Amino acid sequence: MAELLIRGEILAPGIAAGRVCFFNNQPDSSADISGRPYSDINAEIGRFDREIKRLKVDLQAAVKILQIDSLYEAAEIIQTHVLILEDKDFLGRVHEQIRKNHLAAEIALEHVLGEIIDILEKSENLLVSQRTADIRDIMLRLKMNLKNEDQAVFKKVLRNVNSPVVVLKELLPSMVLEARESKVSGLLVSEGTSLSHAAILAKSFGIPVLRIGNLRQAPMKHNQEVLIDAITGRLILDPTKESIQAVKKTGKTDTREKPLLPVGVWANIIDPEQVNRELLLNTEGIGLYRTEFLFMHNQEGFPDEETQYSVYSSLFEKCGKSPVTIRTLDIGGDKILPYFSFGPQDNPFLGLRAHRIYRFHPEILHTQLRAILRAAVKGGQLRILFPMIESVDELLFLKKLLFRAEESLKDSGTEYIKNYEQGILIEVPSAVWSFNNLLELVDFASIGTNDLFQYFFAVDRNNANIQHSYQPENPAALRMLKSLVDTAAEAGKPLNICGETASDLHYLPLLVGLGFDNISIDFHMFNPVIELLKNLDVSGIKEVVRKCLTSATFIEVRNNLEKAGFAARFDAAPAVFQEQEAIDPVCKMVVHTENNRFVTEENGKRYYFCSQDCMNRFLNKGNK
Repeated sequence: MAELLIRGEILAPGIAAGRVCFFNNQPDSSADISGRPYSDINAEIGRFDREIKRLKVDLQAAVKILQIDSLYEAAEIIQTHVLILEDKDFLGRVHEQIRKNHLAAEIALEHVLGEIIDILEKSENLLVSQRTADIRDIMLRLKMNLKNEDQAVFKKVLRNVNSPVVVLKELLPSMVLEARESKVSGLLVSEGTSLSHAAILAKSFGIPVLRIGNLRQAPMKHNQEVLIDAITGRLILDPTKESIQAVKKTGKTDTREKPLLPVGVWANIIDPEQVNRELLLNTEGIGLYRTEFLFMHNQEGFPDEETQYSVYSSLFEKCGKSPVTIRTLDIGGDKILPYFSFGPQDNPFLGLRAHRIYRFHPEILHTQLRAILRAAVKGGQLRILFPMIESVDELLFLKKLLFRAEESLKDSGTEYIKNYEQGILIEVPSAVWSFNNLLELVDFASIGTNDLFQYFFAVDRNNANIQHSYQPENPAALRMLKSLVDTAAEAGKPLNICGETASDLHYLPLLVGLGFDNISIDFHMFNPVIELLKNLDVSGIKEVVRKCLTSATFIEVRNNLEKAGFAARFDAAPAVFQEQEAIDPVCKMVVHTENNRFVTEENGKRYYFCSQDCMNRFLNKGNK
């Protein structure tokens, strides 16, 4: 059987070859309790309390094991589940449901946690909504305890399957813990993000996880051989031996000794907890700390100066003398806060973002800058990075706020760092045209290709139907990047690139050929990126890039790369990211399933279409 490629989103990086096992971790919520009396309220409360205590003991044991294995971040996640079980409000509400409504413990539990889940799911904050998985996990485990079911949920489905790749709807922390114990090779899910606690656990354990939006429609069957490539983001059904060997080779390298590379490799982080000795030994420093996740974690309001100071201090203490690039708060677009209204915005990506907010609320940046300047005294080389700069005027506005923050610290006699660097993140095309003027006002610059290319091509890169128009290899985009490299070199200012293209194994050779000296990437891409850079013919790729810069189409650029022996970019069918989306079988366009009147069913399978015309063509073809 020919292999089939399906694109997915990486929740936890890695490579896994194995065989498919389906698992339903969304059991019927209404437990069968009709045969058991629950009129004895005290007995029912006692039964509930015993299972709470039993689960706490199990979780605390798991915490100790993880700590012994030096998996401190994973241990902390499981400890949060222990804290939920100790919450007096939660316990009291379940007790109240049992007393007032004479409910069985399972039903009372479901009522209370169900209400909490409903509240969290309505949050527009991605990090908050992702915590519903933790609540669902606790509810699932408690209900299994109450029903005296075996907690080893994978035991049956993994029987007689070699190197199991488990397919399930949602990734839950308990599932990841058991996957580790059961030697699961990898996980495929249809829901969740890389920010969930379960995904963070999977990363800690080295279990690859790939999210396939409409997983139910994927043509997989039990015990089918698959290959999870959670480095480039794809699932291969019925992979050939050659494909398995090629993918596994891509994901391996030895980073015990820092190799000599043609570019400096920096690290992107979202949390100081991601910093460890190995990361600092294998990088030039922190090239991008995305501070907005600290603000998104905080649910009550903007974190105050002391809260921010504590977090930033821990980062500088961990980094020692290594350079630390802190990007000032970049909210707006898809990064929203539950405690702040951005006002009317038809297009959030063109609306109130980053420094534009400070025209209304300068105190937000003032507080952050004071915390950063104070914390940097702890060590490290501070580099402050301002995102989304459109013009010299906006940069001068931000520098004025920075000056005021310094003056306030000086006036109050507070210790703060005085020698640091200032930089700008080039993400807006207008900044490209005034780059030479902007460089006169800063010490360094970085390029955020995610937004820069999105605005340059006027393409939503997350829209599956127009992904073809998002073309990083387009000669116009290459010429734009080349102009930035040359301008920075002429000004003698360091230039870094920190967007996703920096870790794109197909695009990275172009960046080296264009003359970039530094890249900043997420830690999970270190191995494949370093492996590529170690073996890259720099003089050869520079000659290829010279040809690419004079090309007229992105196809010519790809052909030039392939002729020079560089891997071709993987092109898959349009990705289906949401449960409410499907692919029109006629025109291959991604369409909505909800409220879609162009739908038909054949042989038990439902098909959705973009129009009556496509549906008619499908039906007529089937009748011939």
